[in-house]
Amino acid sequence: MGLKKCFLIAMLLSLIGCDNSKSTKDKNSTIRVKVADEKKPLFTMLSPEETGIAFINKNIENDRYNFYKYEYFYNGGGVAVADFNNDGLQDVYFTANMGLNKLYLNKGNLQFEDITKTANINSKERDWCTGVTIVDINNDGWQDILVSRSGWFKGEEKKLLRNLLFVNNGDLTFTERGLEYGFEDLSPTTQITFFDADNDGDLDAYQINHPTIFKTFNQYSDGKIKKINSPEHDYSDIFYINNNGKYIDKTKSYGLENSGHGLGVITSDFNNDGWQDFYVSNDYLEPDYIYMNQKNGTFKNEMLSAFKHISKFSMGVDVADINNDGFQDIFNVEMLAKDNFSKKASMAPMDVKSYWTFVEEGYHYQDMHNSLQLNNGNGTFSEIAWLANVAETDWSWCPLFADFDNDGYKDLFISNGY
Repeated sequence: MGLKKCFLIAMLLSLIGCDNSKSTKDKNSTIRVKVADEKKPLFTMLSPEETGIAFINKNIENDRYNFYKYEYFYNGGGVAVADFNNDGLQDVYFTANMGLNKLYLNKGNLQFEDITKTANINSKERDWCTGVTIVDINNDGWQDILVSRSGWFKGEEKKLLRNLLFVNNGDLTFTERGLEYGFEDLSPTTQITFFDADNDGDLDAYQINHPTIFKTFNQYSDGKIKKINSPEHDYSDIFYINNNGKYIDKTKSYGLENSGHGLGVITSDFNNDGWQDFYVSNDYLEPDYIYMNQKNGTFKNEMLSAFKHISKFSMGVDVADINNDGFQDIFNVEMLAKDNFSKKASMAPMDVKSYWTFVEEGYHYQDMHNSLQLNNGNGTFSEIAWLANVAETDWSWCPLFADFDNDGYKDLFISNGY
């Protein structure tokens, strides 16, 4: 009897008589084969005591700092993972709203050391940090940190809105050099992304901003859109071209002036023409943008022609080829709950009169649920969130596509809050 045959018989005998089972019958006997109820967990949660990572973004309201003065008070900060000392281990950086940002050095075996005090990765003033972006800004082989800042600051305090660029000195210390590189804008910023917009081999940048006085539902419920012109309402996103290491504001010349409520931005080549495009997810009234690279120093927002409908209160966004057809698909999250009571309690913004007012004014069909836009490969997308069972995930902030189980298909993680 061959070895393989003996092995199979032994395996079969070991399964006889197990419970939690299904039956396999022949004319002589019944063999009960155990079937696992579920797979083993794919992830294991590690405590702060095990890892050394004990970051908490704690916001405390008072008469000066509160939700009523700044509606994004509880939107949170950012997190980034990168190898800051080139030792082959991934380190972790967190941004905070009312506390210190933190940098944790990976010592191996999932053990981290808080090196915040010596790394110089915070400003010397009180500030409100939001997103964080990792980029090698000077092409020296060391990862640098760009921290976005926001808040309600006015007057002298507006300087706290300037984004911070911490350049890696190569010895686990950083030097803040944002002004030197051209990041002078004082808009409330959510995030900055770097990409090569003009195919010249260096990294340009797009910065998503938001107003500090928000355009509310009541302003649009009387049958028309009320245009309000004030600095607190209108902070356009900023587009920067990299000019020999200096970042120059080219928002107007590239056709990118807008008045969004940017909460997410992602870059990709959506039409496979070799040029980078990008998608911006906007909160509140303003629809999302999909800016297609015209390859001539301009971008064109093709939102109305590319999508049949979009999410209303768009938050985070990610891009991946979910069906392996060679085209990049788009998923952005909203805040539709799964239970019926929560759905009804939060549906006031979907007032029928206002909805059609937005459509007629050119603000597109905006529906209150997540959107999964399947790229059709012809300049259009099909929204399939309900078909894919990802339309309602409660108050969601950030989606992340990755193949977590190595089966060749992109899985989806969604972080929730509020």
